[in-house]
Amino acid sequence: MTAPDNSPPQDRWLRAVGYGLLAEIATIFTIVAVVLVYRYVINREMSEADYVAFSERAGAWLGVIAGTIYVYFFAHRLMRLLASRFVAHGIVVALAAIALSIGGSLAGHQGVPPLYGLASALKLLAGGLAGYLASRRAHLTS
Repeated sequence: MTAPDNSPPQDRWLRAVGYGLLAEIATIFTIVAVVLVYRYVINREMSEADYVAFSERAGAWLGVIAGTIYVYFFAHRLMRLLASRFVAHGIVVALAAIALSIGGSLAGHQGVPPLYGLASALKLLAGGLAGYLASRRAHLTS
């Protein structure tokens, strides 16, 4: 009789999806925090119309920039738990973040703003890059 295999699974697909969702949630929190700090700390005298305009611009650009950074960060964190399929896992992190982003936009705006295409492409690159760098490190150490 042999002992059961207690080795950890090499694929972490559900965790990759979870990290992608966390990346998008972190992006949303960052946008909200920046907009609120700007309105209530930096520029208290802003009119409602100016606030709405600032919120839209800040949300658009922070969504692209922070979304990319957070996808890379969370994909990079996931790589420590993997033994293989690094790039695929990084792309799954990105796809989960993209799905939440686009789903939220469709629910809230009934459409997808043009910058979401750029944001989605950058998220895919960030997830893939995290996986690629991890696979290079794994290859060098083996």
